[in-house]
Amino acid sequence: MRSEAQYYEILGLAPGASAEEIKSAYRKLSMQCHPDKVAHLGEEFRQVAEEKMKELNEAYQHLKKT
Repeated sequence: MRSEAQYYEILGLAPGASAEEIKSAYRKLSMQCHPDKVAHLGEEFRQVAEEKMKELNEAYQHLKKT
């Protein structure tokens, strides 16, 4: 389990960011890191993007509850 500060760091935010800032950062990073965006680069890139998306999703789910 990660600390709350780590979740903010994953989204590139300072601790205490507003709900709107969290949502905006999540959407921006999701568009950049989505596995479908890099599928044409090969399986290795898709897998890396998939892992990054899992981190983003975990961080967003945790922070939107707080």
